[in-house]
Amino acid sequence: MKMFNENILDFPTNPTTSWIIRTKNEEKWLPKILEALFMQSRLDFEIIVVDSGSTDTTLEVVRSFPVRKIIEIKPEEFQYAYALNLGIQEAWGQYIGIISAHSLPASRDWYEKAFQNFADPLVACVGGQYSSLPDGSYTEKLGDLKYYISRVNEGIDLFAGIQKDEYFSDLSNTNLIIRKDLWQEYHFDESFQESEDVDWAMEMRVRGYKTVFDPSFNVYHSHGGINRPIIEERRQLWRELKMRIESKPRPSISISKLNK
Repeated sequence: MKMFNENILDFPTNPTTSWIIRTKNEEKWLPKILEALFMQSRLDFEIIVVDSGSTDTTLEVVRSFPVRKIIEIKPEEFQYAYALNLGIQEAWGQYIGIISAHSLPASRDWYEKAFQNFADPLVACVGGQYSSLPDGSYTEKLGDLKYYISRVNEGIDLFAGIQKDEYFSDLSNTNLIIRKDLWQEYHFDESFQESEDVDWAMEMRVRGYKTVFDPSFNVYHSHGGINRPIIEERRQLWRELKMRIESKPRPSISISKLNK
């Protein structure tokens, strides 16, 4: 497989940001996600892929790009937060970018605009909204519509754009940038499978940091086209996890295999 851009020959040895991508059978969208990253207006980053047993061409795709490190784990070892912690542990950057292997950046200056928020030393992380990919299921498309209707009902002028929020707590590892030094103090808690991002953001806010929602950092993301559970099928699990997260004593310590 030929690399899409032969001018990109190597990764930086002193990257500002380390992007962590978790993969398993992601051949459908991963080439476009990697292309979008390597076409960004800022290229001061490295990429680390944590793969949990892909049987399609995912790893072939990864090796056709200047990805610095591939970490392979067994499928039975996979857990969302653990895979992230494992990748971040190997990161060289001072900031950690997290993006799903089926989350397509919305613009070429997507990373650059999001990163500007870190000029404020109190910003712990920056995330954005997502809407469905072209192959998203009809329920995901309806979810997009429901979201925008809810914004209108809240009195938000969509034509004026969704405003940045420095105190947004429900950020997602679908697309997120965090400070690595704060991760070193508090790893993603592996006891909150699929909601480790909400727990991390809440912990940072309790510690006095800002958790920024920036609409310029939006992505296109969905599960319907890749035969994975869609949002509606997981909503009850997320509600239960959020209740546990909200009842957790703060400030706290995180549970991770890396802490042992």
